[in-house]
Amino acid sequence: MEILFTKPSPRAYNNLRKSSGIGGEKNLEPTEIALENSLFIVSIYDNNKLIGFGRIVGDGGITYVVSDIMVDKSHQGKGLGKLIMTKINRYFEENCNEECYISLIANKPADKLYSKFKFNYLKDFEVGMKRKK
Repeated sequence: MEILFTKPSPRAYNNLRKSSGIGGEKNLEPTEIALENSLFIVSIYDNNKLIGFGRIVGDGGITYVVSDIMVDKSHQGKGLGKLIMTKINRYFEENCNEECYISLIANKPADKLYSKFKFNYLKDFEVGMKRKK
């Protein structure tokens, strides 16, 4: 297994989206742009196959979003999601302060993983929202 802090190919990213169960393929051109504009990337390979991935997007100063945490189904339950989040958490510890706004949207049961890395549910008077196209 190899951990790299570089972007995978859009095709490898799409293959992992499918094999992890996170979702279907994205168009390759916008995927290339998205990967290129990421602030921080963790890619895990097994025999040159992308099996784990996570990234941070944002402005690099105040606003950060954890995105695309995914692990190939055949490798889930082996601590790779936790490893990805440990690397992402280290980035935040080294590059952010208490004024930074760090967020994510999680699918259950992944919320249990994120709670181990200082992510909490919103307070009763706060809401999370997602814009539809």
